[in-house]
Amino acid sequence: MSENDLIKASQKGETRILKVPSIAKRKLGQDITDPVRLDPRVLEKMQDTIKSLESKYAEALSEQVTRLIELSDPAANGDARSAADLYTIAHDIRGLAGTFGRPLVGRFANLLCTYIEGHDNIGPLENSIIRFHVEAIREALKNPDSDPNLASETLRALENLIMATMNQTRLAAG
Repeated sequence: MSENDLIKASQKGETRILKVPSIAKRKLGQDITDPVRLDPRVLEKMQDTIKSLESKYAEALSEQVTRLIELSDPAANGDARSAADLYTIAHDIRGLAGTFGRPLVGRFANLLCTYIEGHDNIGPLENSIIRFHVEAIREALKNPDSDPNLASETLRALENLIMATMNQTRLAAG
């Protein structure tokens, strides 16, 4: 049905139901299934369950932050296992923080993961930057309702620090 036909039908007071093509099917192919609509009661129960787990997650997150601090020095001294564990924990935090009501923690963990992904080796300089990220994660965990402007500024400062060290490393290498 053309756009003119739709306008004419609308002017006549006729109701037309249009099925909008699925963007997912257009991009991913016809084999993809349409999303399932959840019963609102089931969805509410799921949200209540997640809400009840938030305090337990905060405790577990605090332990993970402590573990990040413990791993950073051995990783800086060349311990590959510690470096891998450091990344794994940061990655877990990044993935779960938003689900459990800690989106800012997730943003700092995301930046930390991105930083670690860009470095094959963790030395003293990288360790310092990792520590700054971990401290930001710890503060965001302690103060989940902190000023969003301060949080954004801290994120920008960490990003600028990363860029400055990358530029310094490039200059030293070449």
